[in-house]
Amino acid sequence: MDIRKIIPVLAIVAAAPQAHADTRSDIIAGIERCGVMNDNKVWLDCVYGAIQPMRAQLGLQPAPEFQQRLVPPVQMATAPAAPARASTARPPAPRKKPGFFTNLLTAPPVAVSRMASYHYEKNGAFVVALENGQQWRQTELTAGNISWRDEPSSYTVTITEGAFGSYSLRTSDNPRTYKVEPVK
Repeated sequence: MDIRKIIPVLAIVAAAPQAHADTRSDIIAGIERCGVMNDNKVWLDCVYGAIQPMRAQLGLQPAPEFQQRLVPPVQMATAPAAPARASTARPPAPRKKPGFFTNLLTAPPVAVSRMASYHYEKNGAFVVALENGQQWRQTELTAGNISWRDEPSSYTVTITEGAFGSYSLRTSDNPRTYKVEPVK
């Protein structure tokens, strides 16, 4: 046999288990980051979102987008820098806000909490109080109205930051999102 034909095949075979292990490691790390979710249903949705890399690798149907967005992003750890001399010290560079598309695709939830109460204003907009103490008011009525029928505590609310400082609300019973603002 020609050794030139065997070496590329061996290289591919040797790399395959490593790629498999990296995907599994990424999934396990994602599941660990889901641990910040207090609600069991939201945690489970987050875990389903964390498994997305393996689903993609196997060619399976992707997890719903809202599950993938629940997975908190990786926090980059920085190594401590050596102390700088006073003459060369510079102020740290200003932190950039995430861009429009970055915020839409990777924004972690601002709040995930059970609903404590809800009511409707005269204009038809809803106001939701969460168990964590936050209150949110619907801002865009063109998105439609929602009519909750069950006890407020049966709904889990997820608030995410949108583009241009906006916020979106989604409940566990409905995949639809509604634009909201915090009640002051």
